[in-house]
Amino acid sequence: MALRSQEEVTLATVFARTLRSVIALTTSEERRVWPDAGEVLASTPADAVAPASLVRLLQFSILPELLGESAGPALYLAAKRASRHLGITSLQELKDWCAQMRLGDLEVELDEERVLVKLHRCLSSESLPAKGTPVCDVERGLIDGVLEQITGTEVHTKETMCWGLGDTVCQFEGYAGHHVGYLYHENGFHPEVQRRLLTQLGEQADVALDNLRLLHDRRAHETHDPLTGLLNFRQLRERAAFEIARAERHGGTVAFVLIDLDDFSRVNETAGREAGDEVLRHWAAALTAQVRGCDLVCRYGADEFLLVLPETADQQASAALARVLGTMKQQAVEVGVHTISLTATAGVASYPADGHTAEELVAKAATTLYAARSMGPGRVAFYSGPPRD
Repeated sequence: MALRSQEEVTLATVFARTLRSVIALTTSEERRVWPDAGEVLASTPADAVAPASLVRLLQFSILPELLGESAGPALYLAAKRASRHLGITSLQELKDWCAQMRLGDLEVELDEERVLVKLHRCLSSESLPAKGTPVCDVERGLIDGVLEQITGTEVHTKETMCWGLGDTVCQFEGYAGHHVGYLYHENGFHPEVQRRLLTQLGEQADVALDNLRLLHDRRAHETHDPLTGLLNFRQLRERAAFEIARAERHGGTVAFVLIDLDDFSRVNETAGREAGDEVLRHWAAALTAQVRGCDLVCRYGADEFLLVLPETADQQASAALARVLGTMKQQAVEVGVHTISLTATAGVASYPADGHTAEELVAKAATTLYAARSMGPGRVAFYSGPPRD
């Protein structure tokens, strides 16, 4: 698990550093001090719902930790772009919307050039400890974006008063009518610089995505059988333990079914190993298709499959296996010139009657399976009952 975590951190670091290099175009030289997570939660209004607390944590703690000094400009840009889809076409609609969303009570003074916005009782920053830093980037971006839609010109403001500065109102001041892109408006970078950084972002993103694919493939090999794509036993054992714990809480049952393909070795001997692999893949796909979404299917041995069926008593397991194995018996696998049809034998052990751990129940299902095989192919046997045809 430590190796996985290290790989994830490394991958996340590649993305974060690359994003910083692009978003840094908008970053001022002034160091911003953000509230910590405890201060954010402590300042959240008592009647605020959980999602509001999570948004505040994301805005004031998580994103600044990830993006550093670029968090504010990134939030501003994201909010400004999002404002285009609000459908607000007048100042009154904007004021009503801010009140409805509990962003605060809005005052706007707008003429041909100057913009002055005051936001009283701002939900995001009100009651936050004063850190000497303005923090209303989202609100500023939303309001600037809507004002651009209303005026038809670019609006860019700066926060000159804020709870984060020790004030009791949030105030944004700026000018309208300046047709200068936001990325250049802050620091005046040449487009060629932006192009190079975006190229760097694309190259590093490609590398990071390749690493992500490799990590995904590695994890798939750790948890799934490479031939059939089914869960391997180690992964199934972890999930089975969860199903047993849930059944214990709710007084339920869990059936463990071990299935062995009859005379499978004969397939490899007569048709070849590739034909045998194709038969295993066919059975894996068919079993997965015929069980419920909550059921677990894994490849247990060379020619054995293990099913874990939550909320399934012996009688239900018997009916399900009769249907599934009966259907499989009628299906033939075409491999080259060979037509292969197999039956299967199954052993069943159930929680809580036959055991209380996944290891114990699998062992008893295996014992039952081997006893049933000695009586002939195509049998279904239960640990606590006689074999059934």
